Amino acid sequence: MKGVIFRLFEEFVTSNWGDEFFEDVLASTKLVTQEPFVGPGTYPDEDLLALLDNAVTRLGVSPAEALTGFGRFAFPRLAASFPVFVQGHVHPKSFLQSVDSVIHVEVRKLYPEAVTPRVLIQDTGPDQAILRYESPRKLCALLCGLLEGVGDHFGTPLQFSQSRCALRGDPFCEFAIQFGMRGAPPHERSRPQEAARTS
Repeated sequence: MKGVIFRLFEEFVTSNWGDEFFEDVLASTKLVTQEPFVGPGTYPDEDLLALLDNAVTRLGVSPAEALTGFGRFAFPRLAASFPVFVQGHVHPKSFLQSVDSVIHVEVRKLYPEAVTPRVLIQDTGPDQAILRYESPRKLCALLCGLLEGVGDHFGTPLQFSQSRCALRGDPFCEFAIQFGMRGAPPHERSRPQEAARTS
């Protein structure tokens, strides 16, 4: 996993619970990586999951809740860091349609060692879509937060429900998405399948 995700996770934790809390989590987590995480670097997925597990145990929340919150926190910062990927889009559907065919292609050009998920969009109507997420990491809870962040960014709330989940043994995760009106208040959504671990 790229170092930019580790750095964003650190920012997420420190913004919500303070620098001291993160330093305690970092110091008490057994990690493969011994050096500081830097944005261009590539690090084991297990290190992020270990930090997550330690943090949520201390906070008394589920990994899925934490990952969803992290995803929503991370999206605007990723959009600010890589503005070219959101430019030219005025609606979340067109942006989501570009994730697999444009964004992930460019990410792999920049970082050849990056392992990106497959995010496939089936257009099922003017305000609807089916999203399929395929990844060995099975971080569908993180995807839920990123989807919420996409809705926030474009001012178009997304209502979505998950019909398939790799954490339940399905071959992929699948979401039915309903796009709200631009500027409308956010809608409730169905939470992803809770799991004891997210990997």
